[in-house]
Amino acid sequence: MAPRNPTKRDLDDLSSDCSSDSFRKTTKSKRVHTMDKDSDEYKKRRERNNLAVKKSRSKTKLKTQQTVERVNQLREENEMLEAKIKILTKELSFLKDLFLAHAGSAHGQNLTDAELSYLKDETDHKAVIASANQSA
Repeated sequence: MAPRNPTKRDLDDLSSDCSSDSFRKTTKSKRVHTMDKDSDEYKKRRERNNLAVKKSRSKTKLKTQQTVERVNQLREENEMLEAKIKILTKELSFLKDLFLAHAGSAHGQNLTDAELSYLKDETDHKAVIASANQSA
C-alpha cells in the first residue's frame, strides 16, 4: 500500500495536538504571593530585604565619599602643579635673561635692555616654532 497524502483534517488534528498544553513551552509567570503580613516567612523576607537595602545604601555612600576625597586630592595636586609651573616659568625667564646678557658680553657686545628683550622674545618665538614642529 502506497503512503497516502495527509488530508486537511489530518493536518488540523496534528496542529491542534501541537498547540495543546503538553506541547507548549512552559513559561514562568510572575508569582503572585498573597502572604500574611503577620507570618514568620513574611517577616524574615522583609528583614532580609531591609538589610540588603541598608548594605546597598552604605556601599553607595562610601563610594561617593571616596570619589569626593579623590576629587579634593586631585584639586590640591593640580594647584601645586600650577604653582610649580609659575615658578619654573619665572626661573626660565631669569635664566634666559642671564644667558643673553652673558652671551652679549662674551662677544664684546654691550647690549641694552631693549636689545636683550628683543633677543629674548626672538628665542621664545623660535622655541614655540620648534616645539610646534616637534609635535607635528
